Amino acid sequence: MSRRLVALIVVLIVGTGAITTTIAFASSNSAKAPSSAKTPSAKISITLVAGITTDAFYLTMKKGAAAEAKKEGVSFTYTGSPAAFSPPTQIPFLNATIARHPSAILIAPTDKSALIAPIQRAIKAGIPVVTVDTLITKKIALSNVSTDNPAGGRLAADALAKAIGSAGGDVGIMATTPGVSTTDQRIAGFKAELKKFPKLHFTSIQYCNDDTPTAARLTSALLAAHPNLAGMFAVNVKSADGVTSAVQAAGKSGKVKLVEFDAGPPQMAALKAGTVDALVAQYPYGIGQLGVQLAVKWLKHDRAGIKKHYGTPSAVITKANMNNPKIKKFIYTP
Repeated sequence: MSRRLVALIVVLIVGTGAITTTIAFASSNSAKAPSSAKTPSAKISITLVAGITTDAFYLTMKKGAAAEAKKEGVSFTYTGSPAAFSPPTQIPFLNATIARHPSAILIAPTDKSALIAPIQRAIKAGIPVVTVDTLITKKIALSNVSTDNPAGGRLAADALAKAIGSAGGDVGIMATTPGVSTTDQRIAGFKAELKKFPKLHFTSIQYCNDDTPTAARLTSALLAAHPNLAGMFAVNVKSADGVTSAVQAAGKSGKVKLVEFDAGPPQMAALKAGTVDALVAQYPYGIGQLGVQLAVKWLKHDRAGIKKHYGTPSAVITKANMNNPKIKKFIYTP
């Protein structure tokens, strides 16, 4: 073989190696692109997994989240069980959401312990999670947005004491299910504040499993067992609807004073009619807005200053102030 031919082969081999090295280097650099690169808004998808999709509270939250998503230029979907507020009904919807792999999940956990593992699965799948309204005891969500529920419970006790007046009497609580962070906190706040009113005597707490007919049946039994029942605190929409209907059926509207959490259409109608004396209303529209804002900031790597918890305001609505413009944002509009 001639020396010129050998030299040409060497040049070709070296040249090819250089090209290969250059390609490999470029490929390596591409693989190591900074993980902090911002995600374009158009590629962001956010799903809200409600506690129960048919509840006026969550439907109002959906409105706030959808409005904020539109403002941010991201896609938004809403899912969850329409039938019940419970882990067995909610978890399949969360699992289906994880399988679709949205950019982020907002979820109202239906139990503070039972939803830990399912939420952890979402995070392990690379989906950041913001808990809204309710929370879990393990602090793995990037943030939580919720009402100050202990304070809400205290507001309810103050409102009930005011409605009952100086005569005092027996007071009961209608609750949903033990283990729900929000309602547990409301009950604790209510019972602590009630101690400030020595003429009000706490009788018992009833659990309706977030079922309106059950709440009505339990309230009827409570009215029969305590003829001097002066007032009731209902901790959420479902329990409130049952309490209201039972008091009406017993012919004790206005006699048994009622303070209820939430301000959906039935609660506002009962307030207007005088069956309910006061409502402790949350701000679900704002919870939805802020949940989406935090998720988008996180996904765009604008994470400095994001707190683990954000509190949202609440208001006591009475017949006297229900038409006040400042109260309007607290009334649920599903």
